[in-house]
Amino acid sequence: MSAQEIDADFIQELSDERDEPDWLRQRRLNAWGSYDDLPAPNVIQTPGKRWTDINELDVRSRGRRTEERETRTEIEADVPDEVIVAELEDAVREHEELVRENFDSVVRWDENSLLAVHAAAWRSGLFVYVPEGIEVEEPIRTTTEVNEEARFSTTVVVAEENASVTVAESVEGGDETYFSSVVEVVAGDGAEVNYGALQDLSDDSYQFTAKRGVTGRDASVNWIDGCFGTALTKSTVSTVIEGEGSDTRNYGLFFGTGTQHFDLETWTRHDAPNTTCDMFTRGVLDDRAVSAYEGTINVTQPAYEVDAYQTENVLLVSDEAEADASPRLEIDNHNVKCSHAATMGQIDDEELFYMGSRGVDEEAARSLIIEGYFEPVLGELPFPELEEDFRELIHDKMEETGR
Repeated sequence: MSAQEIDADFIQELSDERDEPDWLRQRRLNAWGSYDDLPAPNVIQTPGKRWTDINELDVRSRGRRTEERETRTEIEADVPDEVIVAELEDAVREHEELVRENFDSVVRWDENSLLAVHAAAWRSGLFVYVPEGIEVEEPIRTTTEVNEEARFSTTVVVAEENASVTVAESVEGGDETYFSSVVEVVAGDGAEVNYGALQDLSDDSYQFTAKRGVTGRDASVNWIDGCFGTALTKSTVSTVIEGEGSDTRNYGLFFGTGTQHFDLETWTRHDAPNTTCDMFTRGVLDDRAVSAYEGTINVTQPAYEVDAYQTENVLLVSDEAEADASPRLEIDNHNVKCSHAATMGQIDDEELFYMGSRGVDEEAARSLIIEGYFEPVLGELPFPELEEDFRELIHDKMEETGR
């Protein structure tokens, strides 16, 4: 099939091919109908500078399909019989009520135009449902190699009361690909959900991603988000803490080379008392790579006895690399403990001198310093296999630049 522009006919045809229920077809059409009226996603700005420009991204022309799907996703899951792990397209048919109850319940398509086109045009994804009291001991993992002009993928993870699960998704490949990803996590009372993402798309691709979780009482939603590829990534990772006693950890890492650009937003909103969050992002920039980071901790009036912290650190390996950080606190309750910090700097000459005095040449010393710089995040990864993948990508990045 030849290239096709995304429009109402395209959306209708896509839904008809899948024989989707009326509620999902209408949701697609409503989302597309709002595309032109919705604002673009917020991009990070500081006084006097707009860091990210997404205006030239042509989403409408991203409707290309082929007779066979060139993109393949492998799902690895060793789970109890009661747990549902399925491609989202299949889950809509086989578990319609569960999907309908949780789909679009955390990330709303009417927040911005790119979420709207995603809601209208998604064609792949994952659905994970863990019933009450079930602990999934082995991580659920997906690996996607993208070979399409565009990929719209949605993941929905639901853990009922006192359930627990770890999900990790990796995406690679692409060739001038537009990769759009939405992740929705619902953690019931006493539940724990760990979600890890590793992105290593080609350096001429674009990524738009929105990941968000919501917690019940005494629940946990934890994120590990890694960005290594794309020419431009616009990413938001967030948690809404609705239940008392809940917590979230939001850890990110990135490694930029060439002219890569990362626009990274993290935020946590505390709507309940006795809750905690820890947001920690760490990155390395080489060549002329750029990162812009904005982290927000929002404590609403009902949320007292909150402990919330955020830190962002960037290591600039090149004099031409640029980084900006805007950590923010929005506090509407006096009985809280909140702090934020951000640092940006280059490799310390004293560290290089010390390692040189111990017989380590400068190139090897730089590599060791860069690898060690990521350790505080790598130590938080939910399982060893993902840690190995991250370390391999860090090593590959250093080889790209001769570090």
